[in-house]
This record gives sequence, structure tokens and C-alpha cells, in this order.
Amino acid sequence: MELGTRFDIVAHRGAMGCAPENTLASFQKAIDMGATMIELDVHLTKDQEIAVIHDSDLSRTTTGRGLVEDMTLAEIRAFDAGIAMGAEFRGEKVPTLQEVIELVNHQATLNIEIKAGRDLYPGIVDRILEVISAFGAEDEIVISSFHKAYLREVRQKAQNLEVAVLFEKPAPGIFDEAVREKWQGLHPWYRLIDKEFVDHACRWGLSVRAWTVNRASEMKDLLQWGVNGIITNFPDLLSSVAAGFHDEF
Repeated sequence: MELGTRFDIVAHRGAMGCAPENTLASFQKAIDMGATMIELDVHLTKDQEIAVIHDSDLSRTTTGRGLVEDMTLAEIRAFDAGIAMGAEFRGEKVPTLQEVIELVNHQATLNIEIKAGRDLYPGIVDRILEVISAFGAEDEIVISSFHKAYLREVRQKAQNLEVAVLFEKPAPGIFDEAVREKWQGLHPWYRLIDKEFVDHACRWGLSVRAWTVNRASEMKDLLQWGVNGIITNFPDLLSSVAAGFHDEF
């Protein structure tokens, strides 16, 4: 890694290795563990609120059932999003994007991954941009998605936001596409990355953040290759590994 290059400790759904994913408790724990960027997932509710939850269905991470898009925010928040991780998290609710921005309060960058329900959500990009603008948080946001239509819409409507494309399989032409679409970042599955990949991205002026990496040995490899960030369930581990890595230089 070139000295002086920004490196982000990216907390995957918060510190989900030790707190319920995508909850305020998880995001607070991530900040306490030294995360410099927090990754979160968003869906659009029936009443056009931005709910922070990974799945389109409530059943895996809450005590409820049903699709986010078929329910109002109030209906979703009637369920518990924390009890599965233990009694200490009882009462955690599915948060809104507004609540997460308020909690983080400029302590870390937010990496907002836009999800889909049955189909892509009409209007979700506009709602996200409204929330970001209301808080004046444009300089502390990365928008990412596997769905390129969302990224194109963000780029068209918000030239000042960083946009990053997610992918989990080899993507020939992704460097050309990112530059053409004016996306600044690549967020690949970590096993797609080697030093040549990172060097090539650097030549194109693209940042690289790898997901999802939970082993110290793999974190060290990625640091050595010069990635701009690592997305992990254990930000405390990554913080320790990164500190040790920099001490060697």
C-alpha cells in the first residue's frame, strides 16, 4: 500500500459479528471499534420510508414476516430486530436511514447499498437523496449497488456523490464501464482481487473496497496489494491488523 493512501475500515452492516446486523446497536459498536466507514443496506417501505435492512423479507433478521415493500415503517418497527443475538439487544428496531445518519453524526462515512424487492424500487433513489441532502451529508456518503440502473440514476441526479459498483463474479470490461459511467469505486468479492487488479484500478483512478473479509491473513494480503478499504463483520480485528501493517512501514 502506498503510504498516504486512504484506507477505510468498513463495518459490514455495522459490527455484525457481535451485534444484530443493520441496527443502531451494531452501528454504534462499529464506531466504537474504530470503523471509518459503515456499510448498510436499504429498502423502500410501503409508505416510502427508507428502511435499513438487508433482506427484502423480514423473517431472517426480525421477529416478523412479510416483505418490506408491503408494509409501512410503523408495521415493520413493531417487530424486534435484536433478540436473535441475545437478550442484551432485545428491543432493537429496524432503523431508518435518517436515524443512522443522526447516530453516526460525521464520525464515519456511510456506504449505502441500495437493494431491490420484487423489482427495483421506483423512487428509492430520490428518497435517499432527499434524506442525504436534509442532513448535508453528501461528502460522507458512498452509494453502492449490484443494480447498475440505480447507480446510473444516482450519477445523473447527484454528481457530487461517490458511486461504487458491487459484483461477485468476474466482470470483464468493468474498468471501462466504471470510467464511462463516472462511477468512482469498485466493490468486488474479495476473491476476485489480486495485486494486478488493484494496480489496474489505480491506473484508471478507481477505488477498490473488498467484501466480505473476516480472516486476518486475507486482510493482510489485501492491505499489501493496496486496496482502499476492506468490508468486514469484525471491524475491531481489521483495525488491529491495519495498525500492525502500517507499523511495519
